[in-house]
Amino acid sequence: MKPGTKQLRILEIGTQLGVGGITRHILALRDWLVAHGHEVTLAGSPDVWVNGGTGHPYLELPVNRVAGGGGSLPGRLMALAGAAWRLRRWLKRHPVDVIHAHDSAPALVAALARKGLNIPLIVTYHGSEPERIAGFGRIARMCDLTVTPSHRSAEDLATIGGVPPERLKVIGLGVAPPPEVSAAEVAALRARLMGDGERVILTLVRLAHQKGVDILIDCVARLRKDHPGWRFIVAGDGPDEAALKTLARERGVLPSLSFIGRTSEPHLHLCAADLFLLTSRWEALPFTIVEAFRAGCPAVATACSGVVELIDESVGRVVPVGDVAAICGAVEAVLADETARRELGAAALARAGEDRFDPDWIHPQFEALYRSLARQEGRR
Repeated sequence: MKPGTKQLRILEIGTQLGVGGITRHILALRDWLVAHGHEVTLAGSPDVWVNGGTGHPYLELPVNRVAGGGGSLPGRLMALAGAAWRLRRWLKRHPVDVIHAHDSAPALVAALARKGLNIPLIVTYHGSEPERIAGFGRIARMCDLTVTPSHRSAEDLATIGGVPPERLKVIGLGVAPPPEVSAAEVAALRARLMGDGERVILTLVRLAHQKGVDILIDCVARLRKDHPGWRFIVAGDGPDEAALKTLARERGVLPSLSFIGRTSEPHLHLCAADLFLLTSRWEALPFTIVEAFRAGCPAVATACSGVVELIDESVGRVVPVGDVAAICGAVEAVLADETARRELGAAALARAGEDRFDPDWIHPQFEALYRSLARQEGRR
């Protein structure tokens, strides 16, 4: 922190703070802010990555029950009241300069809890199914500012969600530089993933409806007929894991499709792959595509908001959401010519070096935003 600048007290609120891109974004931002002299507390429902035992300031809030884990509407309303009451009590004992909520349920809890306390509130829109945009907009209008990593998402929030354009800001997601991996490590992993096959197509996702792994299974069923040597690898876990494995078994694709569970080495897996494939139903700006670029791995992904801001035909292919024929055609097109595939990978690696993916370029923008809102509140 520069001499003479004020330390900020910041509360970052998520929903379920488990494995996934949103939590990774929150943790990376937290770590950067703390390293630059600020005091950051995380809040939300505990999970493997964030909980009371991690050694960092943390406030447990039942936000997951507000977002849907509460079941019925009365149950969710009771969870909302309880979470807002608990957060308000905490804020009175631990004043903060700004609250940053990540998604609609944390924003709603914070909006109720901060009433009369003169604390600025930012919400980040990390993407949602199209039918939820209007609802998100209603909650976003209760906040001082809405941030999203995608220009397309910002347009949706303005036109569908009714968020005033002057209260929208686009800031990318800083993705940490990948670890060093050796050629021997890559070759060994590739051999394990490929087995007796000839190509490795990797998907890194949380096993949930949003990520469209059921669509991926349909693609594998179609592609394996003409490409029996292609090996599709799904790395990740999540609430739909058992159902997706059952579906894959019923479709008879398991010889070509492997679920390998969560990996702590995504970069190594991407380096070992020929192609990164993402069949999501909705996204904002996926971390995993940038990680694929940093591994020099071309990508095929469905056209969800910010995806079209990341991928063009120089680095891969963008295809319509849910269009199995188009997805399969794009995968075949990329893998048909090895020289062209390598050129796509080289272009992807070059794109990964752009400022919009650099944490040391992105995170100072959040710091400046926090300072600006804190000053505005201080002048009221």
